[in-house]
Amino acid sequence: MKKCADRIIDLGGELKLGDKKDAPLFKDAVEYLKYDLQVSKDGLAWLAGLVEEARSDYTTFDILKEYYQDEEADMYESEQELELVKLIGKENWLVSKM
Repeated sequence: MKKCADRIIDLGGELKLGDKKDAPLFKDAVEYLKYDLQVSKDGLAWLAGLVEEARSDYTTFDILKEYYQDEEADMYESEQELELVKLIGKENWLVSKM
């Protein structure tokens, strides 16, 4: 994120911090993983468009591409964790996280 913010400033942009919708509070780790996976999917769909728009600005493109790859890795990790829950069961998965 810092690289993205620095690039916006380099290009003469202005950083703003606005209100953000509150994220739900989860008591169940598996439900949180499902939510986090959906947030990742939604975010990557938006970010993919941004990466495409930046193709002609190589510096910005490289920064966004790296950010996309990092977020994509997070999404795959959530998918893997949910698959593990299905394979070994929630209780065994929770024990494996301790």
